[in-house]
Amino acid sequence: MAHIVIIGGGIAGLATAYYLQKKREVTGASLDYTLIESDTRFGGKIITRTIDDFVIEGGPDSLVTTKPWGVALCRELGLDNELIPTNDYKRGIFVLNKGKLVEFPGGFRLTIPTEFVPFAVSPLISPLGKLRMGLDLFIHPRQETGDESLASFVRRRLGQEALDKIAGPMMAGIYMADPERMSIQSTFPQFLEMERQHGSLIKAMQRAKKNRPVNGAANGKPQPMFLSLKGGLNDLVKALVSRLEGRLCLGQRVAAIRSTNPGFEIRFDDVSQPPITADAVVLAVPAYTAAQLVESFLPPLAQLLAKIRYVSTATISLGYRRADVIDQHNFGGFGFLIPKSEKRKLAACTWTSTKFDGRAPNNDILLRAFVGGDGQEKVVKLPDNELLSLVRAEIADLMGVTAKPIICQIFRWVKGNPQYDVDHLARVEQMKEIAQQATGLYLTGSAYLGIGIPDCVKDAMLTTDSIFEQLNSNA
Repeated sequence: MAHIVIIGGGIAGLATAYYLQKKREVTGASLDYTLIESDTRFGGKIITRTIDDFVIEGGPDSLVTTKPWGVALCRELGLDNELIPTNDYKRGIFVLNKGKLVEFPGGFRLTIPTEFVPFAVSPLISPLGKLRMGLDLFIHPRQETGDESLASFVRRRLGQEALDKIAGPMMAGIYMADPERMSIQSTFPQFLEMERQHGSLIKAMQRAKKNRPVNGAANGKPQPMFLSLKGGLNDLVKALVSRLEGRLCLGQRVAAIRSTNPGFEIRFDDVSQPPITADAVVLAVPAYTAAQLVESFLPPLAQLLAKIRYVSTATISLGYRRADVIDQHNFGGFGFLIPKSEKRKLAACTWTSTKFDGRAPNNDILLRAFVGGDGQEKVVKLPDNELLSLVRAEIADLMGVTAKPIICQIFRWVKGNPQYDVDHLARVEQMKEIAQQATGLYLTGSAYLGIGIPDCVKDAMLTTDSIFEQLNSNA
């Protein structure tokens, strides 16, 4: 019987175990698996805490529906009735511009205007900036086929102001990344395809909007871009764990992997734990951890893995009595983003109880602030009291909210966010090729082909397919 060891019990490792088990049931394959997690809980960055009826997410708070794998997994696990949409009728994103929150113009898709009037009347972009964005309609596509930074791409197509006030803060909010270093090929390949096919991002978005089918409920409303779970995304973790039939190991750290060719031997930090053998090993851990584990038998792979940069971030959730703050701010939207040019310690803030129903008691409000990211990591290291004071001061200055919160939860993610720098995809391809030299070694997770939950779920499916191909070839 083949034995698969999965190291890392975040969403990528859990999904890999689930799909291995599912495929085993379908094919009748003779295999078992062991899932090893160093922490005392499964889920990785997916963590939900419910305090006094406030539902607080420490990491991701939603599943993007344009990447269907996360939502599909929820439905497969029987969570269909637990899925909740964003309150899109309240949807509004603000951007800090010269110290004031300015609403993002309607009709934008990512960084690209698709409706003339909201774009034309918005005070966010200057008249010259709007004119420069409009030149996208006439600028010829780039001839080179290699990767480029997101900043270079947006600057070339839409201009510097679009980068500073729209693309920069938006990408910082999603990736906590520096657009000057961020790979367009790895993060928004659809932009490159739009440029190639249509010669203009604006034309491409307008045509896509015109041809977009209504994809939603019987009332004709389009499907929301984001969904979550009523009880928080940790319900997805619990549903996955409840389905797993293999050996699950919590609180056990892997110290080393030895290639036995064929197969592997896995040793633990706790020397009282005997080593275990495996026919295949799935590394569903951060790239820097994977680098340490493969260094003894695949040094070139370890070197490439170690080159994937990570940045530290933190989320600070604050709950308020509605009566204490409603006269200070109306919370009419999903939150705001902050360009680096504004020189603030805060990167973004989500008005959680507006974005999703059921995240706070009816008479209360929940906010979630984000700090850290590329170039701002020192803030994450502040003691709790200093970090809370900083965030409260920023919120008071930007939103006018001076009331004392009734709850506060801080989650720090030290070296928690992989950065997809220019040529990231090429490096990932190299890694996959080198990993093949050790038959049965697989890499999966947010460091490679996408940072979101749906990306990790999709990669887990692909990893499972590769494992079964290996098993079939060995049969």
